[in-house]
Amino acid sequence: MRRSAPLVCIAALALAGCSAAPQEAPPTPTQYDLGDLDPSQIDGNGLWLLSGADAAGEIVDAVEAAGSVAYSGTFTELTAATPEVEAAPGRALAVDYRGRPGEYTATVTAGGLSFEVVAAAGRTYLRGNAAYAAQMGIPELEQGFVCAASGEGLAEQWSPLLRPGDLVGALLESSDSVSVPSPPSDAEVLDVVLGGETAPAGIMHVARVGAPLPTDFTAGDRTGDGSFTFSAWGDDQPVAPPSEIVRPCGVSD
Repeated sequence: MRRSAPLVCIAALALAGCSAAPQEAPPTPTQYDLGDLDPSQIDGNGLWLLSGADAAGEIVDAVEAAGSVAYSGTFTELTAATPEVEAAPGRALAVDYRGRPGEYTATVTAGGLSFEVVAAAGRTYLRGNAAYAAQMGIPELEQGFVCAASGEGLAEQWSPLLRPGDLVGALLESSDSVSVPSPPSDAEVLDVVLGGETAPAGIMHVARVGAPLPTDFTAGDRTGDGSFTFSAWGDDQPVAPPSEIVRPCGVSD
């Protein structure tokens, strides 16, 4: 896995600009050679039988296959300590997302910026605070929703926050190692451990039975701390265009 400090890569991208639906049958991991092991004897989806990289790949694949999701999360950077000053909370990032790629609602706060985005019916609409309106050079953003020229461009700019698969992939790639310990017999979720198991930098919980979809994620190290929660995987979450549109699509400055 690519090495980088947990969560700091996500915060750097954003500031410059984390319950599973059961399936009919628990899938058996495809990358693991089970040999003579009977898959029916595996109590769950068997994610712990995979290498860390393969387990992470199975999770991201499950996220992308699930489609819709609701998630929210926060991250707070820590300012670097000096001989005279202790480390202290710095810039904060928060996201609240519901929907699927291309059809979603989301609220993002990054430092002093905050904005809402609605992607529906092939269009993307934005509304933000004064700082965001000033950064974008669109005063109307403070008054109501403005139709954006390119929703895909917005998702790219704020990736991975507005793409569920990219977000989960970035969380899993934020450490130099990933492992899934064999679960206790009564465990309903699996621990996906980032970093060493004795002193992990982060833990993601995923469903033990069926698709390994995340339920929550927490991490913390010398760069900061953060947490994400995930729910409503695969649920029908229709998104309608906003009613307070102050600049319709096709209207330029």
